[in-house]
Amino acid sequence: MFKFRYKFIVVICGLLISQLLQAQLDDPTLPPNGVYSSAKEADKPIIWHLNSVLISPQRKIAIINGQSVQIGDTVAGARIQSINETMVKLKHRGEIIRLELFPVTVKTVREK
Repeated sequence: MFKFRYKFIVVICGLLISQLLQAQLDDPTLPPNGVYSSAKEADKPIIWHLNSVLISPQRKIAIINGQSVQIGDTVAGARIQSINETMVKLKHRGEIIRLELFPVTVKTVREK
């Protein structure tokens, strides 16, 4: 009777361990990472952050999401339509998106 219980416990432990090891394996039928995207990734909103604007007589440059862009360039799937001192217009999927710089406020301390 003892040998039967011992064998039964060993078999059950072996099955549990094999299930744990199998759960950690990658599915070989899936494409490699980065080739496909899930529906959750496609539904994530794209965020553009206007960091700064640099304007000179020769060119206009905007820094969006840390990337330097000019009119006609693309950033995160949107094409740059216009750049001025305080705003950049992007076109993404037929929609115009306005990115504005926050106004700079300087506070001075009065000495008594």
